[in-house]
Amino acid sequence: MCGPPIMIKTTIAVLEELKFKDEQILNSLEMRMKCGVGKCGRCNIGNKYVCIDGPVFSLAELKKLPTEY
Repeated sequence: MCGPPIMIKTTIAVLEELKFKDEQILNSLEMRMKCGVGKCGRCNIGNKYVCIDGPVFSLAELKKLPTEY
C-alpha cells in the first residue's frame, strides 16, 4: 500500500483484524528517498536503505526495523 502514514497505519490495523499475515501486507516507502542510490543516507532505516532494498517492504520486514520509518 502507498499513501500518507495515517492511512497506512489505519489500513494495517484493518488488514490485521481481517487476519492478513504480516508477509501479505506490502508497504511502499518511496517518500523517504532523496538521491535514489544510497549515497545521501536520507532513506536509511536501521540496516536497510529504502532506495536499494525497497521501496516495497512487507509488514514483517518493517516490524524488524527501528520505528523511525
